[in-house]
Amino acid sequence: MSYLNIEWIYLTIGAAFFVALALALKFLFEKGFDFGLAARKRSRWEFTRMLIVILALVIALRQLFSRKVRIYPPSEPPIIKYPKFHFNKTIAQLTYKPLPWYFYLIPILLFFAILATAKIKRARRVSFDIPTFNPELEFDKIEGTQRERIIKMYKNVVAGLIRKGYPYQKSWTHLEHEEKLRDIFEDLADLDALTKIFEKAKYGKELKEDDLKIAKESYSNLMEILKK
Repeated sequence: MSYLNIEWIYLTIGAAFFVALALALKFLFEKGFDFGLAARKRSRWEFTRMLIVILALVIALRQLFSRKVRIYPPSEPPIIKYPKFHFNKTIAQLTYKPLPWYFYLIPILLFFAILATAKIKRARRVSFDIPTFNPELEFDKIEGTQRERIIKMYKNVVAGLIRKGYPYQKSWTHLEHEEKLRDIFEDLADLDALTKIFEKAKYGKELKEDDLKIAKESYSNLMEILKK
């Protein structure tokens, strides 16, 4: 006969809920609640992120409005008898026994570990120096690898925005900077395209064949505005 402590199943489910909540907070912390109905193509990862956040919110709301947990004085755990399960010639008996207290720290540690990665990533996102704006820096004059050229283009655009008097703070992420320019900058579409490709280049994500072409077109359009 084999024995399985069902508390392991409960602990695993609890850990899964904590991880879902931490991921939801991490996504909101990094990207914001960008689930509008704007007609734009969303990646598979964006849809996955959206579903995880919605799932975490549904679970949180359900727990908020469900029956409140009653707190009883400490006592010995009850003895629970579960049915036996037969698998061919093997009998599996489910049991219940509380695990050592430190096992219940696992979900909490996972929760804070995921949030810590968000903070580290956020710190990395703003760790680059803004160069002096160079209006003569055209695409064909930029040297380096594909990634280096995209990064230089983005930095030059940001330097141009600062020179033109648009709001900027070093503590802002790239997407936060873009959000501050909403409704006050005339070519947010090209800035959005260049920002997303810059993030892919800076953080080592795969660059597609069309990325450099889109970055070049967006950069040219933005430089025409910033040179005025």
